[in-house]
Amino acid sequence: MKISRRKFLKIAGLGGAAAAMNSPALFPQNNNNKLNSAIDPDYPFPYDSKYFDSSERVVFLDTNEMSINVLPREGMSLDIRIIQSHEDRIWAQSKSLHFVCVNESLEIPINSINWRPEFKYRIEYKEIGEKTWKSTPQRIVKTPLNYLNEGKMEVILIGDDHTPDDADLGNTVLLDEDLRKLRLNGDYINLFLNKLRENSDYFPEDGSEYAKLMNGFTMASTIRRILLHENPDFIINLGDHRGGFGHKWRGLGLKGQFDVTDQERDQYMKIFKIGTRKIYSALSPKIPIYWALGNHDGEMGYNRTRNSAMYYRKKYFKLPGLSAGGSQDENFYPLSWGKKSKIKDIYGNEHFQGILFVILDSQGYTSQFPRLPEDWTLGLDQKKWLENILKTEAEKKFVFFHHVLGGWPAGPSENRLDIAYGRGPLFEYKDYSSLVSQPDRIEQLDITRILKENRVDLVFYGHDHIFFTHEIGKEVNGRKLHAVCVGSPKHKGEIPWYNGAFWRQFYGDYGDYPGKTNNADFWGPSGYTKLIIDKEGIRVDYIRSAYNHPFTNIPWSTTIGDIQQSVVF
Repeated sequence: MKISRRKFLKIAGLGGAAAAMNSPALFPQNNNNKLNSAIDPDYPFPYDSKYFDSSERVVFLDTNEMSINVLPREGMSLDIRIIQSHEDRIWAQSKSLHFVCVNESLEIPINSINWRPEFKYRIEYKEIGEKTWKSTPQRIVKTPLNYLNEGKMEVILIGDDHTPDDADLGNTVLLDEDLRKLRLNGDYINLFLNKLRENSDYFPEDGSEYAKLMNGFTMASTIRRILLHENPDFIINLGDHRGGFGHKWRGLGLKGQFDVTDQERDQYMKIFKIGTRKIYSALSPKIPIYWALGNHDGEMGYNRTRNSAMYYRKKYFKLPGLSAGGSQDENFYPLSWGKKSKIKDIYGNEHFQGILFVILDSQGYTSQFPRLPEDWTLGLDQKKWLENILKTEAEKKFVFFHHVLGGWPAGPSENRLDIAYGRGPLFEYKDYSSLVSQPDRIEQLDITRILKENRVDLVFYGHDHIFFTHEIGKEVNGRKLHAVCVGSPKHKGEIPWYNGAFWRQFYGDYGDYPGKTNNADFWGPSGYTKLIIDKEGIRVDYIRSAYNHPFTNIPWSTTIGDIQQSVVF
């Protein structure tokens, strides 16, 4: 029996549990924030859209340096100043930063002298010539020292939101031109956030234009959940967000991927990367967001969008680079959450106290379209870097990438055997022995050896849009190494995938679909994963973040915010 969305909301009790999630405002009202649109001309952005193209973005580049990126609207000439509210003074390096913005963003380094567990700031701004300063709300950001102060940290992991899947497809073609523009530029997520802010029971009505944008709605629901109920140290996005979905460009109102000029391709990458900033604008001023590149983010080694996608990523999403011990292109890098000890060893080296997070690029060094699992590679330099960085002494070590450097020898739905899509939790020789003639040629086997020898605690990946935990094998110290697929906030699960022979061999059974019971071996969308590290050890929770029946195997009884599965390692 098919249950309508409206009836399901009533059955699921959205008016009760969800109403309790309501808050006075997810982001402050601002009378200047008007959208000249027939859709909803009065909805506020989580940023001042008269002056900026998105909220500011805060990120820690290492344990001693923070960066705030400001993205003014093109052509704006602004005075900018940053106030550290705990001292209530203008940032010491400059009383006022003047600049003219023409296709530019402003990267403001905040070098710490005396780091504290929290960094509090606000941005004041005005157009040059204006007398009155405007101000963002105060932002409170956890610093890398917070873990040492609290003895606990939490990291939110988001995988594969696939918002470009909201492109025109079949009977989901958008007719409203204003809404089409919001979909392309990313602000439709903020439109949904505002609707949820005004009415926590809001759900796109069947047959409406909004119901054609369900990945955007479930993404907004996920962001709302994090805003209201989480306080993570940072977020890691495991990839497949926006940019490299070339097969969806026409459905987004652009030219097809094979019909564009180099200049147009460059412009599209800029649109998508700024769109990502807009999508995360409610989170980015106070929660650092890091990225592991996916196969739909435009930077695969053989993708014609690679150079432009990398350029605009580095422009709008600065990440740890050479100074932090990462790559020049900021596509693989370490996050050291803690601090260096003042106590030196006999060689004069200061040791790191804290947790090491290692983010890899599983896409950029495979130079030709992968036809076989052994075609996937980290590249010699990145692989050598991984082995060296994991020798860092740390209390715990975690590694993140979009998907394994191998996987089963088939495409997404297993109906194509001429491509290798990186699918599945395949980490060891035994996983490949029945699939390929020469398992030793699979690079993932050597990477797994490196992980085990350096006592990595957990490996996280995305790509497969489910939550699943997998025991890889024993490390050199006898402890077991596990991998976690982090799930997805997207709207629909992929039933054709779940029926594939390889899928069932490595992931098991999806149980009832739509979900009525808890007999599945893995869980589909919509959800996010939370990594909790404290004195008790390591726990991973998969948390439901949106209602999306009948398109998931998550049981009807699981409401937004419920932990569908919790695993202690």
